[in-house]
Amino acid sequence: MSPSPWDGGTALDAFTAAVGTQPAVANWYQNWVETCCNSFDVYKMDVVASRGIMPLVSWSPCENNVTFGGAPCSDAAIAGTDTGGAGIADTYLRQFARDAHAWNKPFYLRLAWEMNGTWYPWSPGNNGNTAASYVAMWRHVHDIFAQEGATNVRWVWCPNSFSYMWQPVPYADLYPGDAYVDWVGLDGYNWGPGQPWGSVWHSFLQEFAAPYDTLTAMTNKPIMVVETSSTQNGGDKAAWIQQAFLVDIPAHFPRLRAVIWFNQDKESDWRVDSSAASLVAYRAVAALPQYKGRLP
Repeated sequence: MSPSPWDGGTALDAFTAAVGTQPAVANWYQNWVETCCNSFDVYKMDVVASRGIMPLVSWSPCENNVTFGGAPCSDAAIAGTDTGGAGIADTYLRQFARDAHAWNKPFYLRLAWEMNGTWYPWSPGNNGNTAASYVAMWRHVHDIFAQEGATNVRWVWCPNSFSYMWQPVPYADLYPGDAYVDWVGLDGYNWGPGQPWGSVWHSFLQEFAAPYDTLTAMTNKPIMVVETSSTQNGGDKAAWIQQAFLVDIPAHFPRLRAVIWFNQDKESDWRVDSSAASLVAYRAVAALPQYKGRLP
């Protein structure tokens, strides 16, 4: 689930009360640039961890395509490969890594996700980025954390499943390697009909089967779905939830260890309680023993 912990845990507790079960993971979003909220925030981490929930930080190298010093979001500049020297964010990254190490509890860090699409500035084809420069950037950031002793970080590499259907860059070309990744993730949604990209109503299985097969052939790392949900538009959301969690996942995704619901009203109302029926369906799923585990 993805309520932010910035409110002292109110949203987390409200979500738990609504669905009847405490989530195992809470995902929120930070970037490297905004000085208001780009640091390693012990308060937010403690809000989540004190409830027995694993923090997951989706960590963006830039905001509005701008990274340090007002420069465009270039993977090569972050890695330092454009100059053969230090990366432009190294000072920031080292401080974040030191603070993560000092906190000394495990958490997931999802760096520069959905890189196989075209919509993020760190993706190949944007700002001079290539698949090779993305991999170099990832390894550079990971190396800094290793040098600073931040071994409590669990690195989550997470492409998008939607772009798998036209996939401008294959997953394997963007994968930093097993030594640099702890978990592999996927993002994907049932967008329903009427979207600019021509989506139709489709099941969890239709969304994730092909990319899951690609990941399982590529690496033995554990797999999580970091973002998913269903719209209400064009079908039965409650039935979609039941089919996904009661049929599709048990039958077809044996290596899937976690599914994180995107619980926001954004492009569509993705929340579990967008209807009374969808909330009833989600509460029933969340109460099942197989969805009550805690993650390392």
